[in-house]
Amino acid sequence: MHPLHQFRSLLSLALLAAMALPLPARDEAAAEYSQAVRATTLLRTTTDVAGTPLVYPTGGPAGVSGLIVELPVGAETGWHRHTVPCFAYILSGTIAVEQKDGPTRTFRAGDAFAELVGLLHNGRTIGAEPARLVFFAAGIQGQAFTTKEATK
Repeated sequence: MHPLHQFRSLLSLALLAAMALPLPARDEAAAEYSQAVRATTLLRTTTDVAGTPLVYPTGGPAGVSGLIVELPVGAETGWHRHTVPCFAYILSGTIAVEQKDGPTRTFRAGDAFAELVGLLHNGRTIGAEPARLVFFAAGIQGQAFTTKEATK
């Protein structure tokens, strides 16, 4: 297997494991695997980056979406809201996430975070390197996890 594909597979497995595990200590999570497997917690939180408690949606069958998001140098996501808990891990580059009527937060390669839920925000690359991130949304099957704000 190509090293990049192997890295992506391991990263996806680690992200899914980190999101699926209850909140015990990291060593307990690693003990679930054989001694040959190393588990490193990337994110453990009960809130999004604004401190809002995570609440999983009900009203339909659960659905999880996983994406690789690539933003070229100078690109922006556009103003949007997430309707369900979403999680990101920055693979490369730097992203500034500006919150409408709130702070701007900067995330760099290696950062993992719970995206803002229900709050209008815009992400943009900073610097001379494109940004790549792994993004997971935990929602309801068939329902959008992001809504775009009309351009003004």
